[in-house]
Amino acid sequence: MPKKLALVFPRFRYPSGDFPIGIGLLAAVVRAELGLEVVVCDTTFDPRLEAVAAFLDRERPDLVGVGMSTLMLGEGLATCRLAKERGLPVFVGGPHPTTDPAGMMDRPEIDAVVIGEGELVIVELVEVLLSGARRPVSGAWVRGADGAPLPSHERRPVPDLDALPWPAWDLLEMERYITAWGQLDSFRPGLRGVNVTASRGCPFTCTFCQPVLDAMFGRKLRQRSPDSVVAELAALKRRYRIEGFWFTDDTFTTNRKWVLRFCDAMEEADLRLFWGCTTRANLIAPDLMRRMHAVGLRKIGVGLESAVERIREGVYEKGVSADEVSSTVRIAHEMGVQTLLFLMLGAPGEQRAEMLQTIELATRLPAAEASFSLFVPIPGTDVHKRMVEEGYTLSTDFTDYDYYARQPFVGEVSRRELRMIQRWAYLRFYAHPQRWRSVARAASTASGVRSLGRKLLRIVPGGVPAAAEGRDAARVQLERERLAELHARARA
Repeated sequence: MPKKLALVFPRFRYPSGDFPIGIGLLAAVVRAELGLEVVVCDTTFDPRLEAVAAFLDRERPDLVGVGMSTLMLGEGLATCRLAKERGLPVFVGGPHPTTDPAGMMDRPEIDAVVIGEGELVIVELVEVLLSGARRPVSGAWVRGADGAPLPSHERRPVPDLDALPWPAWDLLEMERYITAWGQLDSFRPGLRGVNVTASRGCPFTCTFCQPVLDAMFGRKLRQRSPDSVVAELAALKRRYRIEGFWFTDDTFTTNRKWVLRFCDAMEEADLRLFWGCTTRANLIAPDLMRRMHAVGLRKIGVGLESAVERIREGVYEKGVSADEVSSTVRIAHEMGVQTLLFLMLGAPGEQRAEMLQTIELATRLPAAEASFSLFVPIPGTDVHKRMVEEGYTLSTDFTDYDYYARQPFVGEVSRRELRMIQRWAYLRFYAHPQRWRSVARAASTASGVRSLGRKLLRIVPGGVPAAAEGRDAARVQLERERLAELHARARA
């Protein structure tokens, strides 16, 4: 009887239209290399442990893999326990397991931990776990026959990204994701779109990301060929009738020559898709932006983080000035390209007045959207290590980490006041007259209203995905209680 692998993506909070590209890639690789049957449990649209349990009982897999970040840790560990209760071998991967493999292996419900990228590791790891051999695997920690972990300190990055298959779209609820996708809602509500990835790796050293990004993907930038990316976009357009897309790359314009070749390939393919990307304000010159706009660029994401240099450079080591961000946003606006600003509130030592200064600068700039996250020092990052050295009391309960709702430490202002400042930031930003038109445009369609609802989950208490799906108050409260129970179990 053929073996079956189950991959679980336990996203219980903050639903979005961003389908799990990593899970889709792993599924495609296993099918191509091993010929195994692969099934996927994605909780984005049904965030309940009962749904995960029902999936495992229905599919009866031989092996379970769970992907997770720090912000998904509680749900991920609960999923691992469900699988282990059914006698199934379990492996995990993602940013958090990569930065703390020993901590993951301390948990009896986990049999192996993938370090960094999983595509080259998973084929060998799946064979080992299904055979019961429990031998060392390059790029993964594996529990030995005596229960002790067999560590690996190697990362196995994919040298040629073009060699990877496209994600296994057929195993994901692509139509629901495309309908929920809202990256370009401020430009055109209801646009059918998806996320795509063109590169891996980031050469920059922002303290809130590094060296975790390096651990996952390496510092060297690896890029797919422009033709490969355009071919995938053409396939997505044929198969799912997409009208737009967003690049998930950390800094899309790092390699100017590559971007220009991509623009040429887009023009030649005549796909006529609208798109967006994330970049650094000092890496997108006006002539480059103009060329990108000519082939569909309509939105860029830019990190300002803080308007205050003491915070932006002294804490985050961003390497981009507030003037560079302001100039890029204004040039983009004049060119017809919208901007999504990324900002953080509550850095260690950050004063109330400095946060308000950031809010005021963001409000004055002609950006279409802003994301005001709470500063959360992710374990393994330089800023987290520095805070530990400086004597901050940081929560060791990683299920308590939440960019949108809760900091794992107390800074210069209380948690309650920080949340009030965050809500004031959104109110101040979106109430400004220069954004009335884009907000009204987004609210003019049912899909736009749903997208706005999902974004509101980031600033309302609880952050329960059910609220975005329009379920009644009793249902929302029930899932809120279930989520609280889940986190309590994860802490146990």
